[in-house]
Amino acid sequence: MQDYAEPWDRVSRIGRACAGLLLLWLVCACTGPGKQDILEAGESSRTDAAGEAVPVRVVRPSRGDIVQSIHATTSVEAKRRADVYSKRVGICQEIFVEEGDSVREGDLLARLDDAESRLAYEQAAARLEKAKSDYGRAVELHGGGLISEQVYQDLSVQHRLARADYGLAKKRLEDTSIVAPLSGVVTRRHVKLSDLVNTTQPLFRIVDLVDLEAEVHIPEQDYAKVRAGQEAILRVDAFPDRSFPGRVTRKSPVIDAKSGTAGVTVSVRNPEAVLRPGMFVRVRIAVEVRTDALLLPREAILMQGEGRTVYRVHDGTAREAVVQTGFQEGDRVEILEGITDGDLVVVRGHLGLQSGTKVRVLEELDL
Repeated sequence: MQDYAEPWDRVSRIGRACAGLLLLWLVCACTGPGKQDILEAGESSRTDAAGEAVPVRVVRPSRGDIVQSIHATTSVEAKRRADVYSKRVGICQEIFVEEGDSVREGDLLARLDDAESRLAYEQAAARLEKAKSDYGRAVELHGGGLISEQVYQDLSVQHRLARADYGLAKKRLEDTSIVAPLSGVVTRRHVKLSDLVNTTQPLFRIVDLVDLEAEVHIPEQDYAKVRAGQEAILRVDAFPDRSFPGRVTRKSPVIDAKSGTAGVTVSVRNPEAVLRPGMFVRVRIAVEVRTDALLLPREAILMQGEGRTVYRVHDGTAREAVVQTGFQEGDRVEILEGITDGDLVVVRGHLGLQSGTKVRVLEELDL
């Protein structure tokens, strides 16, 4: 047993020695250049590649108007719409419009069977004509003292009654015609020929496509900024290249406790009927305009924690400047403090810059 143990001991010692050598090699490898060294070497090569100057593009701040806006999304609805009902019970005899037809206020939409009503109207018209004639003669005779006061009063009452009966018969005949209560487009037709129409079922729906409105909900912190008369811009996905001007017409006098928002109604004119009720719209309400503001493109501004910085170029050197921003509109940002009108500000190529880095201006861009 001892003869076999000795060779195995030698093998074990050799294995432990190899493991130690491998561990030593790994330790040496881990002490080589780190990630930060590689990044610094890359940055150094970027700087050296242009003769110790980083190529950048710059822009000068401009002056102009900038608008603070509140953004919201909703759907646009018709300001005026109406369901049309019949004022009488009857059989639908004629239909004059279909869905999609444009109508004006007072246009004839449908007509009920009016045979009975027309006969009653003609009878009332004949009685009125006779009563009017009798009353006219009674006035002449009464003036000459040829009839008694009682006869004169009886003929006068008959004339008034005939006139009232005529008016009632005329109204009942007119009620067999279903007319548009407003101008717009017929969006629903619920009635068919020969239907028995009653006074509780809607026959048509008419929507005014010219005057539309959108109700949005603004957060509580913006409530005081919004007031009636402010301008608004509406955009829809169906027409991405167009905008539609609107105006704030009213806002809710209370804040909803659950959502912390208040309703604001924006009216928009739609004379070409491009917008349609139910369309999803993005609404931008302009709450304040600042004139002659100092402006920079958004891409020139870097976020540094809670602060914002830019790089100014002076004598071929980039200098970091802390700026205070104001309104933002699209890609333009208002600068309140930190730079002046004549400064050259890096707008492209500023990633990796540090204050004091040598730069080479490739191009001065227009804002």
